[in-house]
Amino acid sequence: MGALFWILSHTPLKLAWALGWACAWLWWTIIPFRRSLAINGYHRAFPDRPPGADLRRMFAGLVLGYFELFREMRVAGSVKVDYSGQEDLLAELASGEGSFLLSGHFDSWDLVGPMICRDLSLPASVIVKTPKNAAMAGLIKKIRTAFGMGLLPVKQVMERVYEEVGCGRQVVFLLDQRLNRGIPAEFFGAPGLTSPALAQAARKSGKHVYTLWFTRIGIGRHRAEIGPPLALCGDIAADTRCFMQFYEERIRQVPHNWLWLHDRWRGGTTAGAVATSP
Repeated sequence: MGALFWILSHTPLKLAWALGWACAWLWWTIIPFRRSLAINGYHRAFPDRPPGADLRRMFAGLVLGYFELFREMRVAGSVKVDYSGQEDLLAELASGEGSFLLSGHFDSWDLVGPMICRDLSLPASVIVKTPKNAAMAGLIKKIRTAFGMGLLPVKQVMERVYEEVGCGRQVVFLLDQRLNRGIPAEFFGAPGLTSPALAQAARKSGKHVYTLWFTRIGIGRHRAEIGPPLALCGDIAADTRCFMQFYEERIRQVPHNWLWLHDRWRGGTTAGAVATSP
């Protein structure tokens, strides 16, 4: 892992961008890891739009993001994030009120999410599923804690969640991937199994749910937008659907900015298979 960190952290970002596109080409043409799955999901969301350009750009950006991440860990300030909309959130936290932050697998989430905690001095923790591989688990922990982000293991996590927001901290939820034990929530016109945990936590605690969206605007440049509190009604299914609408709206704006490599709809619908050809 040490040698890999050295290589990634010392590679010039323009070269990393070229390497990212090379990896995207290899993925699309020679090593199609989850390619059909990505195409299938893309067709569900955008049935009339060719997926190739957006999916290759997604993959290239994913690769570049990890070069940027390790470079930023070595030399702070190598990557820039432009922020907007954070004033209300920061004012609420300054008053001692905790809250929730809804985000997702946008852009380079392992980079921008932790950077926001550091740059905005955000007292935030994220719920994480610890990998079984000890080396990988250690690397992920090092990455996230290096920027000041707290980690909440997913097992029996809700008690910790209420403690965190009760102490004036913020808990980050990423609900854009499938949860096998979740509830069906419409996502791009089809039900996908989704965690109801955030809707339940917001109803029980009475805390606000803000949104966080970020996207790449250049090599080593990103934009992060914190949205105002969502208008929730307290109904678990309806509020979970509200969260899915947030994802839909942002993904429709920039389709290549979302991770399409996850089988989002499996188990949530009995609809027939979607064509998987490019």
